[in-house]
Amino acid sequence: MRRHLPWTLATLTALLLATTRTLDPTHALLLPLTALTATHLWRHLDDGDQATWPAPPDETRHGARHDLSDLGWAAFTRDGRVSARVTRRVHAIATHRLAHHGIDLDDPTHHPRAARLLGPDVLAGLTSRRPPTPRTLHHWLDALDDLTPHTPDPTPGRPRR
Repeated sequence: MRRHLPWTLATLTALLLATTRTLDPTHALLLPLTALTATHLWRHLDDGDQATWPAPPDETRHGARHDLSDLGWAAFTRDGRVSARVTRRVHAIATHRLAHHGIDLDDPTHHPRAARLLGPDVLAGLTSRRPPTPRTLHHWLDALDDLTPHTPDPTPGRPRR
């Protein structure tokens, strides 16, 4: 019964269009037959082979262009502040740079010495959870760049070069 349903609907549609004189009998018959043929072809034609893109190479190297691009896109939040990811990275750099001076940034007892080297505003920003503005981040990076690596003098009486 279901197989004959489309043909029955096409015949009824042709009769309706012809008897109401919406279309002449020839076109009233051709319109439903064309729709029926198009539906039949649509359902039974093969889609063919689907082209697929090759998988991108999964080659991630430390410090590669991917990391730089990833950090660049993730640097700022929607409100224009520096993202937490970048802030954590700058905090790690500060921890590493201050460790050369014997200062632990996570230890509050070392904060006065860190404030003398970096400045109290930079230290307050690095130890807070509030996201900085791009200008503040630039100031922090300048302060970290100004830190000279602390290398102890091998001979105390002799001046360093």
